[in-house]
Amino acid sequence: MIPTGLRSLALGLLMLTAGIAQAQQTPPANPDFAREDWLVLFNGKDLKGWTPKIAKHELGDNFGNTFRVEDGLIKVRYDKYKSFDGQFGHLFYKDPFSYYKVLVEYRFVGQQAPGNPGAWALRNSGVMLHSPDPRTMPRDQTFPISIEGQLLGGNSDGKPRSTANMCSPGTEIVFEHKLYPEHCLNSSSPTFDGEQWVQAVFEVHGSGTITHYVNGKKVLEYELPQYGGGVVDNFDTTTKLDGQLIESGYLSLQSESHPVDFRRVELLNLAGCMDRAAINYKSYFVKSVPEECKFAEGTKAAMRRPGEYPLMPDSLQQPNVPRGKLEGPFEFRSRIIAGTVRRYWVWVPAQYDRKIPANLLVFQDGQRATNPDGSLRVPQVLENLIAKKQMPVTIGLFVTPGNLSETYPTDLGMKNPNHRREEYDALDDTYARLLIDELIPEVAKSYNLTNDPEKRVIGGTSSGAIAAFTAAWQRPDYFRHVISMIGSYTSIGYEPAADGKPMKPGGDLYPTLIRKSPIKPIRIFMQDGSHDLSNEHGNWFLANQQMLSAFEYANAKADKDGTLGPRYEVRYNWGDGAHSDVHGGALLPEILQWIWEP
Repeated sequence: MIPTGLRSLALGLLMLTAGIAQAQQTPPANPDFAREDWLVLFNGKDLKGWTPKIAKHELGDNFGNTFRVEDGLIKVRYDKYKSFDGQFGHLFYKDPFSYYKVLVEYRFVGQQAPGNPGAWALRNSGVMLHSPDPRTMPRDQTFPISIEGQLLGGNSDGKPRSTANMCSPGTEIVFEHKLYPEHCLNSSSPTFDGEQWVQAVFEVHGSGTITHYVNGKKVLEYELPQYGGGVVDNFDTTTKLDGQLIESGYLSLQSESHPVDFRRVELLNLAGCMDRAAINYKSYFVKSVPEECKFAEGTKAAMRRPGEYPLMPDSLQQPNVPRGKLEGPFEFRSRIIAGTVRRYWVWVPAQYDRKIPANLLVFQDGQRATNPDGSLRVPQVLENLIAKKQMPVTIGLFVTPGNLSETYPTDLGMKNPNHRREEYDALDDTYARLLIDELIPEVAKSYNLTNDPEKRVIGGTSSGAIAAFTAAWQRPDYFRHVISMIGSYTSIGYEPAADGKPMKPGGDLYPTLIRKSPIKPIRIFMQDGSHDLSNEHGNWFLANQQMLSAFEYANAKADKDGTLGPRYEVRYNWGDGAHSDVHGGALLPEILQWIWEP
């Protein structure tokens, strides 16, 4: 018999699933949900909203009237320069952005300024993306630390010279799964000679993918913009933290010694309200910003109850996305945890190449994690994110707890096997050894899996979450990245001393261990809700907050003491949900993108 509490929870989840399905079929509250609301950054009249920063001059000093508005165009000119003399200029827009498309229409005109830096700067300009605040630029800094969408014109010599290339002053990017070693990366665009107008669009997804388009055609794509590299001088070192991903920043138009005109500069924000019930919902948003949602008066409370978190597009099957393959279930009998049998599934992405080691995600309670109609839908999220190159090519291993039986019961469905508490809620290394020494090597017989602990993630919900954390705590040489949803950092695993056997601690000991032990190289995403369980084992929400506090204390103490070595990397999201996978499932696309960041 299912206990009353679990029956109520199951009924609530069923009703929520039905409500979500109905919401997805109901027309959005905003009738203009598909209309793109482009922001006009250049008004065709003046430079309102723009500030120049020219090398060897203070911010705001438009030396030589370099940037001017004439004939409805932003014109970059050097007629008042005696010599260009390294006075590289950038015209900054007033607001930073993170997820967006920026469109420019440009043309090169006239002749290069005297005293120019050379032929490389001939018919050369750019749109600088993800720059720090221009107020941090010292007077003599040459280029903003940024990702440059390089604009080039042909030299009318019959030689190819692409435009909408990528250059990286003070930054680096990942191209085709590798850190790109050169300063510039050419696009596949045609060459544009003469003074013809060209349209370039740069689509930026935070610290994820950046895509370049020329006259409507995709010409270049790369990912993971980050600080690093050179080709920038006289900068403030506090604005260049090498290796750190760049999530957002300012954009600017460049003056690099050749006259250039801009007639359109527009931006489409891709971050906003993705709740279809909101009056400002837009179907083209790719980054959810729930706090921006606006609802018709008197309707918000009726549309959402505590714990309701609709799935985002990355958790749903999308058209034109290469389909991965879920293989299994397979049965596995362990020698380390004798007498148990468990099931596991292996999800293989369409992009998997046997010659290249794949990253690995291990997720507990695999029967629920792989449920295509459940709250998590982990394989579906992997499929969509890998296709968009928002995470690396990753094989998913989904494992159930063990069951004390000869064969795995065929009637368990989504229910828990009978050995879950003994495996998941124990603080020793037994379950970690089962994974590392038995199950993963078995899977590796068929698939080329990474040997790099930085490229493995282990996750789970509830007791599966503490099992994942314990694996990383016990074996940080193997697992270092953890996904913890509604984690059971409570006393479930506690057993008092009896019959000559010592006391077994429960997960509520972890905050103490974290505070009093050397820091381990662990990155963890924690999710929980204010309506989570409170029972004889403990209070789940308080327990998760105690974990967070312990991580923060350990890091602060190590910093204060000047202790060398790792620090805990923690991101968390506290909601208003109960003991349910719903909130974690809604967050999963965001979690997986963050957890894989280098």
